[in-house]
Amino acid sequence: MTMIDLNTLRYFTSAFETGTFSQAARVNGVSQPTVSAAIQKLEDRLSTPLFKRSKSGLTPTPLAHRLYYEAEQSVTHLSTLETRLCDQPQQTVRVHCAPDILIEGIAPGLSSLRRSTPTLIFSFTENARDSDLAYLSDMCVPEGHVFATLAEEPYRIAVARFHPLASLPGVHLADLEDAPLIHRPYCPNADRIELVPSRLSVAAHATNDMQLMELIGAGLGIAFVPQSHGDGRDDIKLLPLLDADAGTRTTGISHRKSAFAKGLAERLFPT
Repeated sequence: MTMIDLNTLRYFTSAFETGTFSQAARVNGVSQPTVSAAIQKLEDRLSTPLFKRSKSGLTPTPLAHRLYYEAEQSVTHLSTLETRLCDQPQQTVRVHCAPDILIEGIAPGLSSLRRSTPTLIFSFTENARDSDLAYLSDMCVPEGHVFATLAEEPYRIAVARFHPLASLPGVHLADLEDAPLIHRPYCPNADRIELVPSRLSVAAHATNDMQLMELIGAGLGIAFVPQSHGDGRDDIKLLPLLDADAGTRTTGISHRKSAFAKGLAERLFPT
């Protein structure tokens, strides 16, 4: 039996990481049918599905998790082999991730991009103005950057799963009067502190949303957070605000107006 083609494994790992065939195609610089066909042939070869397909994206099967665990390091190593042997010049990509963006949401795309372009080195910047690519909200796009929307989502009230409010289908502003708030001062117009009752106390000031979610999960306070922040967490319950508009946020990726940054950003945009 012949070995599984490296490109097929690269497409598979990208699809596993990004959650869509279209995004896997973008980061590998090929068409979506190319990725879809390669994955289908791989599934036929293994006689079992690797992903459950739905409108929301791909859900890996147990076999896909096993294959990814076995293949990812080898794929990355082989994909960068020529670069290492030929000592090809490397390019630094300066990336900014805003404090209200969870890094786990952007890491898969960057990982697949690096695998498909081994000469890239990623450097993270504290300020969006200094970046080539920036993951942020539409309110924080720096001058000289072009913004593309990736998602729009409502805000919810996040509470620990054992919090008294967690059993409710939703909350009213009056329900929050005795609940300490964890403040998100780094998130312009998204903290919604103006909505909360005046009796509500501030328990802590988070420095980023990753820290914020851990504080909420530990039961140290509540906060207004984007709905997607609850994905994959069983220690936190997200509740809608019933008697006021908690607002929405629009997030995306911005890029510097250069051919290099534009090319990278276009490969990261989902369809």
